Amino acid sequence: MEPIFIDQSAFDSSLYQREGHPWLGSTLKVDTIIRVLKESKDTYILFTDIDIIVKPGIYDRLKIYMGSDISMVFLKEGEHLNIGYMLLKVCPDVLAFWELVRAKVIDDPSVLDQRYVLDLAAEFPGRYTTFDNQEFACTNTWLGKTPFLVMQILSSCLGKEYDFPEKIFHTAQNMDVQAYMKYVPEYVVPFIYKYQELLMRSHKEAKTAFRS
Repeated sequence: MEPIFIDQSAFDSSLYQREGHPWLGSTLKVDTIIRVLKESKDTYILFTDIDIIVKPGIYDRLKIYMGSDISMVFLKEGEHLNIGYMLLKVCPDVLAFWELVRAKVIDDPSVLDQRYVLDLAAEFPGRYTTFDNQEFACTNTWLGKTPFLVMQILSSCLGKEYDFPEKIFHTAQNMDVQAYMKYVPEYVVPFIYKYQELLMRSHKEAKTAFRS
């Protein structure tokens, strides 16, 4: 596998075009998946569009799915198939699946692409599965009882100005980020503290409501 990166400018012009989730109405993700599936000479692609923490040992876990009859492996977020981190087999069935997802997004952009994936998965002719949700975890599903290999840092969609700060805050709960803070724009830092204040306020309100 060889990495393929998308320039940040592509995200700047594609995301936050609608109210709600930043990806609503965007085909950037599915367009990239389709393009790579068509052009790749590899047997598999590992796709991620998210802020993640990755630990050593991940490849050994991915190899379990390679060479099997499983064509797509997703993150499991509750009852959802999370498409922020996926192992995809390069084959006609997988390509056709993502082309169908793209057609759905274009037909009704008010629905998140991830929702279409969940709806259409039942019709997929091949096999798909999910990673173990504690080894390959999301911040809202990891129980903290076993080590994770991959952690997806989710945002609460509080607004564009809070998205990145929130992810930095939660990343810092799971690893030392101090060495990386020099890459964070100065205007982002105050929002990290503002997010922390929102979190504390929400916690206090929840405790008050529980006691009453």
